[in-house]
Amino acid sequence: MILDCTLRDGGYYVNWDFEESTVNKYLSAVAIAKIDIIELGFRFLPTNKFLGAFAYTTDEYLKTINLPENVIISVMINASEIIERKGYDIKDTVNQLFQRKEESPVSIVRVAVHFKDVDSSYDIINALKSLGYSVFVNIMQVDSAGNDDITKISILIESWNLVDVLYFADSFGSMEPNRVAEIVNTISAGWKGRIGIHAHDNKGQSLQNTLKAEACGVEYLDATICGMGRGAGNTKTEYLLAELMQSGKYDYFPDALYPLVLQEFYCLKKRYKWGENIYYFLSAIYGIHPTYIQEMLGGDLYDTDQILSAINFLKESNDSFYSLEKMLSALVGIEGKGIGKWSATDWAKDRDVLILAPGPALANNIKAIQGYVKAKNPMVFCLNINESIPEEMITAYVACHETRILIESDLYSKLKVPIILPLERVPESIKISLSSAEILDYGLSLQKNKFEIKSNGTILSKSLSIFYAISIACASNAKRILLAGADGYEISDPRYKEVVSIFEQYSEAENAIPVKAITKTTYPIEQRSIYDPTL
Repeated sequence: MILDCTLRDGGYYVNWDFEESTVNKYLSAVAIAKIDIIELGFRFLPTNKFLGAFAYTTDEYLKTINLPENVIISVMINASEIIERKGYDIKDTVNQLFQRKEESPVSIVRVAVHFKDVDSSYDIINALKSLGYSVFVNIMQVDSAGNDDITKISILIESWNLVDVLYFADSFGSMEPNRVAEIVNTISAGWKGRIGIHAHDNKGQSLQNTLKAEACGVEYLDATICGMGRGAGNTKTEYLLAELMQSGKYDYFPDALYPLVLQEFYCLKKRYKWGENIYYFLSAIYGIHPTYIQEMLGGDLYDTDQILSAINFLKESNDSFYSLEKMLSALVGIEGKGIGKWSATDWAKDRDVLILAPGPALANNIKAIQGYVKAKNPMVFCLNINESIPEEMITAYVACHETRILIESDLYSKLKVPIILPLERVPESIKISLSSAEILDYGLSLQKNKFEIKSNGTILSKSLSIFYAISIACASNAKRILLAGADGYEISDPRYKEVVSIFEQYSEAENAIPVKAITKTTYPIEQRSIYDPTL
């Protein structure tokens, strides 16, 4: 039995607000493909934010769309949402969400429950069963449980005599086929009924895992069109049907899905960018909830260094549930003490400091900048390693983000000039590779809405090398601070507002020195042209 849950799991990317034309094409295609069950959406409790129709999937709404007659209709509920609803009886809440089965287009209700909460879900399942629905239980994050616990859970659910199909979900996409087979056997030790699998594709293994489950006797296989689903997505329905048809045991028609995939869902995938990548792979390896990755990738708000650093932070937290607060903390990173062993006092006294950022304007004006450096002899700070800039014009390289230091650490030993970085924030394994480099340890601490410059360290609201370098210049008692290649984000980019906010915090710092851009920038700071002879 193939259960396609595209509109339910894929809804995480579109707020369950699919276009009507897409829904109609989807319903028609899955019916022709002979898919057995379609899980059309969630049935969430009311919320104070906008969500589309498939977040609620009400009977009233379902009666307004052209549901195929030869496909079983399913919806999903989150057990935690009902269990944790304060002041409400569980049975009353279930009755608020569902009428009797004979009055509804829905035949199956799937209950998503964390393996730790299975015992607490009994009243929900019993209430649904009393309304006449087939009840599927989808145990989430099952791979986080030991085999003995999985068997105990299976025995418990078997004893209820209420559940029609017991699903296990590879929530982090971390399983390998041999682990799938092991879990099927472990469940079967306590559960005698039918089993289903819901696979995620963080490691690119969801199709193989689903096929392995089928080979082990699992009868219910989840998939989504084009793999559309939370995080890295799911087993692709079109691939799964094609593979199953090769066995000669099934009577599906995957050809009906191909136009839908190519004309509708490829466009959605290009826009929302689900699917496997290194970030989702790492989330699977480290047991990080995929929603962290999905949220960090959404809207292009965070760069590679920030996301990798956040993953490194989250892998130590050992928490398998998503939390916005924890994500924001992870993106900020380690707070740190902000005290280094090197003092910058008077290092640039009475000299200009020219900070070279990596924007296109630096390369476009490099000859003029080289001429300026030769004529005016400023101290030159280069943000991170930039091999296109001659080393002889650089006074020091500056780096402060742990991930960037990690990426470039093998280049440090080759440098003939110092590199300034917060040594406290560097992993011990990387410090070894720095032993032959000249390191000036200027500290960095992170505190919200803070910009404080000290002789041996700085306090910033975010680990950005440009502000770390500005702090060093100020602590060094520079005469002026000049920026080249600090092109800036577009004003419409959310990161623009964030950087401007830090510039505003800097302007209020006690020992701030005026900053001028000598190449084009979007930031609201004073600009002078590198070609201005009076500069």
